[in-house]
Amino acid sequence: MPTSVVAVLALLVLALPGYVFQRRLRRRTPEITRSAFEETLVILFSGVAVDAVVGVVLVLFWTALGAFPHFSTLVTDPRGYLAQHLAEVVLWAAGALSAAVLVAFLAASPRVGEWGGKFFGKTAEQRKRRDPQKSAWWLLFTEHPGMRVYVGCMLADGGYVAGYLHSFNTSVTESCDRELTLRGEISYRPANAADLVVLPRVNAVSVSAERIQLLTVTYVEQAVAEVSETAPESPDEQVS
Repeated sequence: MPTSVVAVLALLVLALPGYVFQRRLRRRTPEITRSAFEETLVILFSGVAVDAVVGVVLVLFWTALGAFPHFSTLVTDPRGYLAQHLAEVVLWAAGALSAAVLVAFLAASPRVGEWGGKFFGKTAEQRKRRDPQKSAWWLLFTEHPGMRVYVGCMLADGGYVAGYLHSFNTSVTESCDRELTLRGEISYRPANAADLVVLPRVNAVSVSAERIQLLTVTYVEQAVAEVSETAPESPDEQVS
């Protein structure tokens, strides 16, 4: 653990960009269980990589402007240099850290991921299929990012519930403890019943994976879904 102010600041500079990068990346990638040590290494490695790129760019830029702090003097005589150039060093450090955080945030965007896949000659479809760190739910629910996902769940007791996908557990582990939530007009058919009905005054529902026997997925155009949050006329005949 850091034991001085300088050590704390150094750790912040190294870890903050990596934390921002990993935090945003998790929003569009499955949840992977890591140990605390592995998580720390991933954040630090990401942060160091971003800091190195930003540092090189800023060194070249500020050296050309002649406004770059003299790090050789800062290392050999930190107290004396800081006493004379405290404002300059603080502003430089704040600017560099802000730039690193911004770069990390942008680097974790979906667009950058798509560019990277194209650069290495892989389509989005190929990347999804070859990545073992993705659950069946993740593949089904993220297959077409520009469309709404209508989910039908055949329950273990013979009942049926359907609605537009609201959220789902992103864990890679295929566990019965997972659950998904549906929103919009929730259609429900009890076991042994013939008719599917829309539940009155119900706008969302949570469904446990343990209770799902069969799950169907229908991809709906955004414009169609916005006009009406109702289910297709024949949910049992949905094309998954």
